[in-house]
Amino acid sequence: MRLRRASIILILAAVPTFVMPRPILAQGHGNAHGQSNAGGPSGIGAEPAGVDVRNFGSWLDDASIAPPGNGTVNVSFGYYRTPLFHEIDMPVVDGGVGLTKKVQFGFSVPFFHVSQGGAAPAAHGLGDLYMNAKVQLRDPATHADGVGFAVIPVVEILNNASIDRRRVNWALPASVEVQRRAWRAYASGGYFSRGSLFASGAVELTVSERAWMTCSGGSSYSTKIDPVGESLGLSRSRTDVSVGISYAAAPAIAVFGSMGRTLSRQDANAGTVIISGGASFGFSAWRPSRPPRRK
Repeated sequence: MRLRRASIILILAAVPTFVMPRPILAQGHGNAHGQSNAGGPSGIGAEPAGVDVRNFGSWLDDASIAPPGNGTVNVSFGYYRTPLFHEIDMPVVDGGVGLTKKVQFGFSVPFFHVSQGGAAPAAHGLGDLYMNAKVQLRDPATHADGVGFAVIPVVEILNNASIDRRRVNWALPASVEVQRRAWRAYASGGYFSRGSLFASGAVELTVSERAWMTCSGGSSYSTKIDPVGESLGLSRSRTDVSVGISYAAAPAIAVFGSMGRTLSRQDANAGTVIISGGASFGFSAWRPSRPPRRK
């Protein structure tokens, strides 16, 4: 299969916070393009049990679907710095594969390293697992107006649980995509069950036959009442932006990178530097069976 473009996707999955945040990386998987994350880190269990926490969440994906049997595997890294700590996620492995003409399965799981003040990692390990099923309602590639829609049920499995957080959570994003010859735009909005409303969007511009630039942003609002967060001056809303470039190095290989930061109030949860990059590998796992010809 050929990767027609490699899209930079911004994901800020559910982000609980208590002094040292516990943000999480996740990714959407649209149109079998390579994608990079530009959100918060994968997370550590830093908050004490029984303490309310901030919950931020955002998901950004397009409305396109990979053909049945085709998909991508992405291997990437992420660097996330706040006023209190910094985190390196490496490797982050995610991917997606088309199951039918209208359904695509995706997953994302990171390995994280968190430290404070340049010291040795204070915590490291396997991050939270995300699985999703993108259900396409309208294909932008087959309609003259280039507009498509999809819903993307998400299941989040935490690497640990506490009194305040269930181990298994869910999210329900909905996406819209507009395709044009030299650019495309897509946006998502929805809800995370851990307590977050979100809206996000991106514009992807064609730089050349093999290169694309993407500008993306996302805002989320914590619906959970958090007296501890209020006392620490943590905002209930957060807005992040990123700019990325992607390059098709071969028919089934793409490389990508992005840089971003938090635009909203610079509290202890704000990302002062957000960097990510990696490579995407396309594959064809199987070919759809064809009905037998009538004699």
